[in-house]
Amino acid sequence: MLFKRRHEFKPDKTNSGALNQLYITPKQRRALMKWFLMALLLVLSSVVQDTMLCRLQIFGGRFDLVPAVLLLTCMMLDPETGSIFSLAAACFYCFSGSAPGAYVIAFLTVLGVFFSIVRHCYLRDSFGSAFACAAAALMIYELILFAVGLFLGYTTLQRLQVYLVTGGLSVAVMPLYYPIIKAISKIGGETWYE
Repeated sequence: MLFKRRHEFKPDKTNSGALNQLYITPKQRRALMKWFLMALLLVLSSVVQDTMLCRLQIFGGRFDLVPAVLLLTCMMLDPETGSIFSLAAACFYCFSGSAPGAYVIAFLTVLGVFFSIVRHCYLRDSFGSAFACAAAALMIYELILFAVGLFLGYTTLQRLQVYLVTGGLSVAVMPLYYPIIKAISKIGGETWYE
């Protein structure tokens, strides 16, 4: 016993990295997952719109997927979360290069928040109310784009039909996105209560 034997077991050293010290609760983890999936859907819609659907014209109009996904997602979220999402998504849309101008940030954010408030205050939580509000917001958005283009001299009055066809094509795609956005919006439970 003169020579005490040291214990052979030595615990592993803990890494003092930033991720090991960061504690995320399960609720925060679900919220991050929800935002990540919404952003991923928006990016994928932008890629599909800019690579495959940019060449497809029907009566002179083209699909405008990013505003359709953005506005439909705003309708599925509560107004506070929808306002933050619409602002961030509109900034992404503007800086991606496929937006007609920087003014879309204001138009999409205001329309998304306004129709989200209308839907949550006056309408029931259903596919019909989400689709009607998102479709109305998208058609108003296309008309505002036409008015701004007319004011700046980028378009003429004869092209109003093209803007309406673009809005109609984008509205026609919304029911395909609804189940995906509904499933994403259910992650983390309901966040909006009356």
